[in-house]
Amino acid sequence: MKHGYTIGFDAHYANTNNTDLGNYSRSIIDALAAASPRHCYVRMYVRKRHPNAAYDALDHRANIESMEPDGAFWRKFTWLWRNFRLAKDAERGDVALFHGLAGELPLGLARHNIRSVVTLHDFEFIHLASFYNPLQRALFRLHKAYMLHLADRIVAVSDCVKRDAVKYLHIDPEKIDVIYRSCDKVFHTPLSNEQLAVVRERYALPERYMLTVGTQSERKNISLIVEAMAEVQDKELQLVIVGRCTGNTEQIRHRIKSLGLEDRVMFLYGVPSDDLPAIYAGAEMFLNVSIYEGFAQSIIEAITMGVPVIASSGSSHEEAGGEGSIYVSPNDRVELKEAIERLAASSELRAEMAQKGRDYSSHFRSEVIAYNLINCYRRIGIDLNE
Repeated sequence: MKHGYTIGFDAHYANTNNTDLGNYSRSIIDALAAASPRHCYVRMYVRKRHPNAAYDALDHRANIESMEPDGAFWRKFTWLWRNFRLAKDAERGDVALFHGLAGELPLGLARHNIRSVVTLHDFEFIHLASFYNPLQRALFRLHKAYMLHLADRIVAVSDCVKRDAVKYLHIDPEKIDVIYRSCDKVFHTPLSNEQLAVVRERYALPERYMLTVGTQSERKNISLIVEAMAEVQDKELQLVIVGRCTGNTEQIRHRIKSLGLEDRVMFLYGVPSDDLPAIYAGAEMFLNVSIYEGFAQSIIEAITMGVPVIASSGSSHEEAGGEGSIYVSPNDRVELKEAIERLAASSELRAEMAQKGRDYSSHFRSEVIAYNLINCYRRIGIDLNE
């Protein structure tokens, strides 16, 4: 089969990570390969291949190939290969364009006549400055600025991130394409009543619950949800928290105990991705009141499943949730409590928000993402439709 162009991807996270960056990387690679099977051949570059069923599924596509370092030295010192040798290997593999999916690019791409694109995910080191020391903030700023300077084109995962790149790093806005993340196909697959019942029983889910999904870090602001919940008049409404625990988890649990909410809050860990859609679908509402995110994947998962969303204002959440969601200050417990009570009290409002969310979720279908990505590549001379 003849392919017009070979596209290289930094697939480290696609292979090793099954959460945020891994899901993003795999979705981009899969969407592009599916959208242009005749004109695009994909090489996924990894430092060392690890067992991963989702990554292996990509490698089974006819126009995708997984690549590792060639030679004992480079296999031993993979970080050197990643930075100083990968560009040469990409040239040998006839790569026309290399896309750094995690905000990084190997050095020397331009010297080997390879066009480059880098994805910019967030500016946490600025918006969550208290979580970083001054040296870390300075290094992050220098690293981002350098990578964005190297790239021929930049993909920002939201308008919020694009604005920050222009404001804080003085990047030319004409160099940046905003391309949202896609929602995994598993969230577009209809669920039967039997599937919903099986998952509900498997996790002993409450009859009525609010849901929040994500790593339980301080920036996720789960404590605000807990504090608002303590004041909600509807005591039958419970909270289900899905996500990886962190050093902040114990503080969340302590706050739950101090408020006497142990019987109304459930933690779920290690939930497989195939079960997540049913957990979303059973929720009365979805909450994400994080202090800052470059783009909230969990919000588009919720609206795709037809779950009403309450999210925090001030970052990219409005882009993910659309006009059909409710937005509150990430610092206002009372405003959040009132939004929860308003939504819990009205099935009509929940149904209206669910429909608006489903309609808006079409922005995040993989075909749309692939179309925008192909247009981005065309702007630097790589036309996958030729």
